[in-house]
Amino acid sequence: MNGTKNYEVLQKRAGALERGASGREGVEETLRKVTHDLTERVKELNCLYAISELLEKPGISLEEILQGTVNIIPPAWQYPESTCARVTLDDQVFKTDNFSESAWKLASDILVNGDYRGSLEVFYKEERPECDQGPFLREEVNLIKGIAEKLGRIIWVKLAEKSLKESEMRYRVLAEQVADGVTLLQEGRFLFANRAFALLFGYGDTGSLSGKALTELLSSVYVQGLERIYQSADSAHPNGKSFRIPCVTREGRQFWVEGYHSTIQFKGKPAVLSTLRDITERVLREMEIQEEADLLRKENIDLRFSMKERYRFANIIGKSQPMQEVYELILKAAHSDANVSVFGESGTGKELVARAIHELSSRKGEEFVTVNCGAIPDNLLESEFFGHKKGAFTSAHMDKVGYLDIADKGSLFLDEIGELSLSMQVKLLRAIDGGDYAPVGSNRTKKSDFRVIAATNSDQIEQVKEGFMREDFFYRINVIPIALPPLRERREDIPLLVDHFLKLYSPGQKPPRVPGEIMDAMYTYPWPGNVRELQNVIRRYLSMGRWDFLNSKQGIQEEQNLEGLKLRNAVEDLEKTAIFKALEQTRWNRSQAAAILGISRRALFRKMKKLELI
Repeated sequence: MNGTKNYEVLQKRAGALERGASGREGVEETLRKVTHDLTERVKELNCLYAISELLEKPGISLEEILQGTVNIIPPAWQYPESTCARVTLDDQVFKTDNFSESAWKLASDILVNGDYRGSLEVFYKEERPECDQGPFLREEVNLIKGIAEKLGRIIWVKLAEKSLKESEMRYRVLAEQVADGVTLLQEGRFLFANRAFALLFGYGDTGSLSGKALTELLSSVYVQGLERIYQSADSAHPNGKSFRIPCVTREGRQFWVEGYHSTIQFKGKPAVLSTLRDITERVLREMEIQEEADLLRKENIDLRFSMKERYRFANIIGKSQPMQEVYELILKAAHSDANVSVFGESGTGKELVARAIHELSSRKGEEFVTVNCGAIPDNLLESEFFGHKKGAFTSAHMDKVGYLDIADKGSLFLDEIGELSLSMQVKLLRAIDGGDYAPVGSNRTKKSDFRVIAATNSDQIEQVKEGFMREDFFYRINVIPIALPPLRERREDIPLLVDHFLKLYSPGQKPPRVPGEIMDAMYTYPWPGNVRELQNVIRRYLSMGRWDFLNSKQGIQEEQNLEGLKLRNAVEDLEKTAIFKALEQTRWNRSQAAAILGISRRALFRKMKKLELI
């Protein structure tokens, strides 16, 4: 009995020991599995950490990172000795030294900002017995995806860095070539300053400026005003800021600097990009112009204040409202450099207006060249305007300067501009537009800075319509039009004009008094020859002692009556009447008037001059 019991006890003890041994084996197996998994996870973490460390190496290229990554991958897999890897990026391929493809393969796409750029592949070179899950662990499948994602981010960073470096290099090259000073300021220090900036403020080597604070720059070469320039460069405000600041060096040199600050992002931080230029010459010129403008404005105010009481403007006589309007236009034309057209009947004073514009303008110290376009033969127009070289034609015995040469920096008064031929208008238009011209017989061009003041007693718009004037020529000279009223439309100025001419032609003596009936007759007379006719009537009276108004039924004579006129005077009266009517009918177009009268244009010009119609 006792033996049986002992046996049973021993059996129980043996069973218990057997069960204990089996449990230990299970624990040991579990420990081995956990240890293996932990080892694999450590390998995976080491792999990802090693790839991240590659990115932190200073100066490492993208290609070196990708090659380093394929070399890091095999030790992270469960069979390192049989593992090889390959990275494909665009047209580049990076692989391990022992690389060879096999049927056992893991692959993952490399995406950069969502765009496909390449792939990561891992191979087992030796085939393994197939199992339920294949030779690759589930964790390795996740790992290759994690590596591919990390490579995508690394590629994006390196490409961005490359692009930034290329842009920075291009910008540096460009900044060194421009004439303006260029600086890049970040956190109070100069990251970049080009040569133009160094020269502007008197610094030597631009390399010595890099990394310096503003206070350090001022301690080496002090420039008053430089601190004000960069005090306005506040990177906390992204909107651009322009500035114009006076500067003074220690040596006392004064200059003006103009520039612009703009905030940019540089290497992930805000920085201030500044451009600066020396505008001293421009500022001094602006100050000079402003002083002149202030003076002119004061003169203009004084002149306008007394304009209504003025009976005389330059050499022009008249207080009537039409003449006050003419004075206003003269002032506006004088303050401009645009071309002017003066319209008016013969004898209204177009040349006086042109001279007044010239004398009140900035060109007053230069030549005022008068050209009677109707008095120059067509075959000599080009020579007269542009000049000619010796031997250019038969009578060209020496070089001759033209009107454009003489009028350089001055004014060119073209009287009777409607008489210019179309071909001459074309040639003159180029010179008026600031182009060049060549003297007759020369192959070398010249330039002249002149202002055109044109005058005509004909309707230019009608001439353009009828083809006697080019449209482009008309618009080029007719920038500021001034229309002069005929004397019959400003009769209140007649007493002023009479008084003026009597004093002018009676120097050193008291001018005679004009009888009331004579003055009344002057008021009612139409004055076809305008102020010039009135002037000649006064001169004739002072010379011959008689008043006569040609072509007028109200003519009054003190010395003789109508029956006593000589035949020659009567003929002149008839000629003058016929010519005046023809000119009125053709709106003072001499060519058309000459055709109506049956004489040449030159003959008409001579008769108009003789009869004092021009």
